[in-house]
Amino acid sequence: MTKKIIFRADGNFTIGLGHLYRLFSLVEIVRGTLEFVFITHETSTNSVISKAYNKVTIPQNITIKDEAEWLAANFSPKEYIIIADGYQFTASYQIKIKQKGYNLIYIDDLAKEYMYADVVINHSPYIQEKHYKKESYTKLALGTRYALLRPLFLKEAKQDRAINKIDCAFVCFGGVDPFNLSLKAVEALIQIPNFKRIHVVLGGAYKHKDIFDLEKTHSKIIKTYRNLSEEDLIKIMQLSNFAIAPASTILYELSCVKMPIFSGFYVDNQELIYKGFINNQAIYKGENMKDYQVSDFINNIKALFKEQKFNSQIESQKALFDDKIALRHLSLIKELC
Repeated sequence: MTKKIIFRADGNFTIGLGHLYRLFSLVEIVRGTLEFVFITHETSTNSVISKAYNKVTIPQNITIKDEAEWLAANFSPKEYIIIADGYQFTASYQIKIKQKGYNLIYIDDLAKEYMYADVVINHSPYIQEKHYKKESYTKLALGTRYALLRPLFLKEAKQDRAINKIDCAFVCFGGVDPFNLSLKAVEALIQIPNFKRIHVVLGGAYKHKDIFDLEKTHSKIIKTYRNLSEEDLIKIMQLSNFAIAPASTILYELSCVKMPIFSGFYVDNQELIYKGFINNQAIYKGENMKDYQVSDFINNIKALFKEQKFNSQIESQKALFDDKIALRHLSLIKELC
């Protein structure tokens, strides 16, 4: 009997939405092939989960310590495997899940926990097997060969693209953007004459207001978007020929569409991804952006215009992804089902 899949992740204003969106990419790969349920906690921002998914919510009174027991009582380990993404799924959680009899795939980006999962996926181009401590049975699926990308982005990754001028910017700082870096980046871009149009994609948990006032003042230049479909997001990226984004899922997606990207990090889980993209010369160096001011964006963007290495960066981006990524993920999952 082929087992079904439990996709397990949380996301909200506090922890961001990245864990949810990474699992969405795997959901889209298995849809139509394997049965699944998407399980998230009651405290999550559940509105970002597609209504087309079979979704179950964990009651608020169930803590992470109780979760393995709750899962086993509601979803038999004989019928389901678990694919989990989130920092709460520590070594002790993994042990409990394994003791219940589940096969477990864990999506990781820190390489800090001892791993008891059957498979660990870390799509950072920086990470290597030596960074992990794990059980002998634990299989590691590392690097951009296992990039967590939705199908349309995987399709885009195969396409060629050349950039001859830079005049249209794409800005996105994730689901929450706690330091309002979107606003600072846009304030910088409108002070650089090269840019005639700025597309700003805001996350589902974005709470700041100033960006909308700025959009009203500069309505001919700035356009904000939120809750875009995969197809619409790609269209906006294709209209752009320069991007500012952190080293998170959005960086992988931009690299598939291909353009010069100024990137950095502002939380721990982005740093290893950032190092990997820098080592592959696929982005411009932004380093730690947590304390960035408008002047930092202006100075760095003006400096990269002097380098004019746009298409060599695009070639580096293209080299990170091949046409077997979805098949690799599906193979990993089917081995446990």
